[in-house]
Amino acid sequence: MISDEEKNAIWTEIEKMSPDLLQTFLSLKTIDEAKAYLRDLLSERDLRELAMRWEVAKKLDAGVPFSEVQDEYKQSYTTITKINRWLKEGCGGYRMMIDRLKKK
Repeated sequence: MISDEEKNAIWTEIEKMSPDLLQTFLSLKTIDEAKAYLRDLLSERDLRELAMRWEVAKKLDAGVPFSEVQDEYKQSYTTITKINRWLKEGCGGYRMMIDRLKKK
């Protein structure tokens, strides 16, 4: 099980380093704004990593077997397992967003 410390320890550091970072995400109003901001903020590699993790989480949530997810996204078993662990035991962020998008 993922400990509360492991789930939340990073936020003390991030909020000290950049107190308004999370607020910037909440202020985005359109897809185009999100694209512009994320493109400036993250490298192409970071963006691809985020997209891959999101897609893998959705596939795992839908019950797609690890081996199929590995083949489709060319990721190691370890990476798929980590994403699945956070999907199942994490802070609930994946679950929250998957459920919200299902409602649309």
